[in-house]
Amino acid sequence: MDARASKRNTPGRMSVFELDALREAFRRSVRENNVTEIQWAEHAELFVKSTIRRESRAIQA
Repeated sequence: MDARASKRNTPGRMSVFELDALREAFRRSVRENNVTEIQWAEHAELFVKSTIRRESRAIQA
């Protein structure tokens, strides 16, 4: 078994590339929703929950 494949399939582990894409998606969401710095923590929580929901739906499909 390829070591990269086993890391990739481990729940809760993301590659550097995936983390970078997630960070960029969050930044885009902040810009599109005109989120102020003060609101970032709340927006981040909602963003992560939304992303997890979308990801779990994609896995189930």
